[in-house]
Amino acid sequence: MEVKILKKTQLENVAQHRENLRISPKLKWLFFEITSKCNLLCRHCGSSCITEGRNLSVNDISSTLNTVRDENPMICLTGGEPMLHPDFFRIAECVKDMGFFWGMTTNATLIDHKAAEKLKQAGMATVSVSLDGMESAHDSLRQRKGSWHKALEGIQALQDAGLNPQVTTVFHQGNLDDMEPLFNLLCDHGITSWRPINVEPIGRACETHNLLLTPQQFSGLLSFIREKRYDRNCPMEVTFGCSHYLGVENERMVRDHYFLCGAGILVASVRSNGDICACLDIDNRPELVQGNIHSDNFMDVWKNRFQVFRRDRTSDCGKCMECSERFICGGDSAHTWDYEHDRPLLCFMDFKCDPG
Repeated sequence: MEVKILKKTQLENVAQHRENLRISPKLKWLFFEITSKCNLLCRHCGSSCITEGRNLSVNDISSTLNTVRDENPMICLTGGEPMLHPDFFRIAECVKDMGFFWGMTTNATLIDHKAAEKLKQAGMATVSVSLDGMESAHDSLRQRKGSWHKALEGIQALQDAGLNPQVTTVFHQGNLDDMEPLFNLLCDHGITSWRPINVEPIGRACETHNLLLTPQQFSGLLSFIREKRYDRNCPMEVTFGCSHYLGVENERMVRDHYFLCGAGILVASVRSNGDICACLDIDNRPELVQGNIHSDNFMDVWKNRFQVFRRDRTSDCGKCMECSERFICGGDSAHTWDYEHDRPLLCFMDFKCDPG
């Protein structure tokens, strides 16, 4: 009971920190969707990326970075599949030469040993690779046969180059049986960090039946993560993602930090068309776009706009207003908030995770 009271106090402190950031935001992470093109057609894609798409130019990125030098955020290159950008390595070198730490998210299917060496030379600090189950489940979700083997080859190439990829796995109703086999596979491959997460009710996932986890399945995923995290013989870090308030029992048990959605207070993004927004997973609605780098100074936008993400959105939701954990949760993650109906699409109070 004392631990629960202590954790709740700490969660309230984090929530107060969130409130302070709404007044005085700190840009810690800046994401660039350098391309909306992708070589896969993932059934759960939050941004619905396609084969044809748009690209940010090297100048788009360098001019934006010039405005954020004083903030010195971590730069994240993503897409689509970022390595489809024809000037990807020019962009990477540009970010490095300007003195920023950078990382990327990738499906790894385009990474061979030569590309991995170039990534290392370009100073890539972090890389997250998607591997969504064993071969059948992964290829089915990605809708490209052979993508699982290509991803594993990409992971191996990164490791051979001396890089340390984190693997991210999106669990859904079709790959839950792969949790233990995939854990064993990643251990055998020397992966040191694995991030199992749930499929989110956004993008294409809303168009596909039987992807979203039931409350019991979500609870089971969290229990699996807890079990691995507290197994002294587990050779790698297993951590849930940054999304979602999980209740006092689960907070700090499935990841190292307490829940805090940084959209618009710690995190900003630039879409492939130049639009300035918060998290790239947030629904691309006109009222959520804060400006465009082709017509606005990025830092002016960061300092003077983003009010939609720096307010208490729970005050618009009757369900949230009646919730005893409203202040701590803050409306959960911004990317799973229904901005049309003012309600969370995923709510801890709906699934009440069993800590196991």
